[in-house]
Amino acid sequence: MSTVVGPSWSRRVRRARGPLVIAGLLLLAAVVLTVLGARADAGLLQPDAPDPQGSGALVAVLREQGVRVDVVTRPEDVLAAGRDTTVLVAFPARLGTAGRIAVAHAGSDVVLVAPDGPTLEGLVPGVRATEAPPDLLTTGVVPGPGCALPAALAAGPVDLDGTVYEVTPPALGCYGTPAPLAVSGRTVVVGDPGPFTNAALDRGGNAALSMGLLGAHPRVLWYLPAPSADGEESVADLVPPGWRWGTVQLLVAGLLVVLWRGRRLGAPVAERLPVRVPAAETTRGRAALYRRLGARGRAAEVLRADARRRLAARLGVAVDETVLTTAVARASSRADAADLLYGPDPTDDASLVALARDLDDLTTGVL
Repeated sequence: MSTVVGPSWSRRVRRARGPLVIAGLLLLAAVVLTVLGARADAGLLQPDAPDPQGSGALVAVLREQGVRVDVVTRPEDVLAAGRDTTVLVAFPARLGTAGRIAVAHAGSDVVLVAPDGPTLEGLVPGVRATEAPPDLLTTGVVPGPGCALPAALAAGPVDLDGTVYEVTPPALGCYGTPAPLAVSGRTVVVGDPGPFTNAALDRGGNAALSMGLLGAHPRVLWYLPAPSADGEESVADLVPPGWRWGTVQLLVAGLLVVLWRGRRLGAPVAERLPVRVPAAETTRGRAALYRRLGARGRAAEVLRADARRRLAARLGVAVDETVLTTAVARASSRADAADLLYGPDPTDDASLVALARDLDDLTTGVL
């Protein structure tokens, strides 16, 4: 069976080619940004990673100094740490309630790397994240610890460029006010993971600071909390930022395309047909379409609607099923008037032809 879908589909594809190209470019940009972002964060604070953001070099130096480094992922392992252990929490935002309780009751020295608000509030009283002044942390190496923390005093100037904190006594702040490093009891907060990474370990006093913070005891628990440990992180929190930005870009691009393609064209304008088409030809063409589609019900309804209109006008009644069928039955003496005007759809072509003939006889007999 021949069809006219081909040309129409081709025109639609050509018309949508521009928006499709734009959407493809945006998707490609989102993928590239995601891949680059993933590479930039590859191995971040992983104790065995040789990547620039990894911490393989620091762990190797600690082990050379006789410090045992164990990687753990469960809150139970932190609870059993003991006082002769330093717990490094690499990603405090992943802790969840169980993780924060385990760290709070471990009784060990704790180092938190760029903790989130709930972790600060629950584990580090007197320390609160704040905005950095415009002239702070813009000179690279931060000179002078300005606090009594032994690790900071031994390190001297370090390379810190991250979150800064307001400190309320008895908590202490190091390296300025607000401080990029803070101490509260046995917990140290470092606002930047840089001093623990391979790329920055040899800059300034980073190595001395990280060794001083982690090498004070014979054992280090490198705590890598599993994402969504307590179900506190949503699925959206686990999606890489590059994908989220890419999705936003695609949504904006889609909205722009909708606004562009769906613009109003103004009120319809009546125009004269360029060619006069005889009514009989139009009728035959529509009938051919109905036949091709097998639309017997639609064709029957057209015939019945015309018959009802003509009969109601001739008898002077409303086009109402009860009123009209009663008047037609009385005027024509046909018992099947209701079935002819409002009956079921014909099931085949012969039934449709018979219906058309009976309707014609009915309207002719009444008129």
